[in-house]
Amino acid sequence: MSPRPNRRPAGTYPNLLCTDALTGGRITLFRNPADKVFGEKDAYAISADWSTPDGISAAYAKAEEEERLLAATHRFAWHPDFGYLSPFPEHCGTGIRIEAEVHLEGLHIIGDLPPVLSGLTALRIGYKSIDMDGLRNVAHLFRIFNESAIGLPERALIARVARAFTHLAEQETAARKALVDEQPRLFLDSVERALAILRHARLLSPYEYLDLLSPIRIAAIMGFLDGITRQQIDKVMRRQLSRPLTQPPATQEEERQRDIRDADLADRVNAAFADVRFNEFAKDILS
Repeated sequence: MSPRPNRRPAGTYPNLLCTDALTGGRITLFRNPADKVFGEKDAYAISADWSTPDGISAAYAKAEEEERLLAATHRFAWHPDFGYLSPFPEHCGTGIRIEAEVHLEGLHIIGDLPPVLSGLTALRIGYKSIDMDGLRNVAHLFRIFNESAIGLPERALIARVARAFTHLAEQETAARKALVDEQPRLFLDSVERALAILRHARLLSPYEYLDLLSPIRIAAIMGFLDGITRQQIDKVMRRQLSRPLTQPPATQEEERQRDIRDADLADRVNAAFADVRFNEFAKDILS
């Protein structure tokens, strides 16, 4: 598809940041005592948070300092060929786990998500999604992490993972920009379909609700919506993600209780999204 003519008002453009796709994460050092039998989990998990991939090295330095203090009184299980030892093979070697949460709705909408996920696998970056309420990859929210902590020195591993995370965030940001610049009708259709269901659904499961919020979150980030903010959507999504997982109904009574729950949620969501609309800024940008 050839780019459409640029009719954008002078000096205006949606605020597109890589941090909207990848909002930070955590680095953890797994260590186990050399003089004790391994348990069902690692004995020590020393963690530090980071806000952008550029900050992973600083977070590692912070965790490393805590590790030094612990090493003053503990001897860790270590092998000259395999490095630090753990009850989990993926924690052996450097014992470093770097993880983050990413929102890849833009890549999904333009159809580039499957090859991007395959590329992560080739880089030995694992990912986990949410599969609930009969839906796969709910909201296209993924937890990503290095699949192995062996084979590279600590700093080299950190640099490789940071590059992979940065590139993924840049790919998602480029996909969102492409939706605005090259495929606005596709973007409008995705958001309007979600809004139509949220306004009129008579039954709505919690994870279907989360999935429908996903394209709307991108529109809110870009400043395209009246009636709701990005902060409000993030709050709702966090609340949905914190819900305890439930098993599918096994009896007629459980099905009835589920339908009552879903009907109540639909009524509340109908009211909440009744006045959510694309604003004039969106019409100028996407027309």
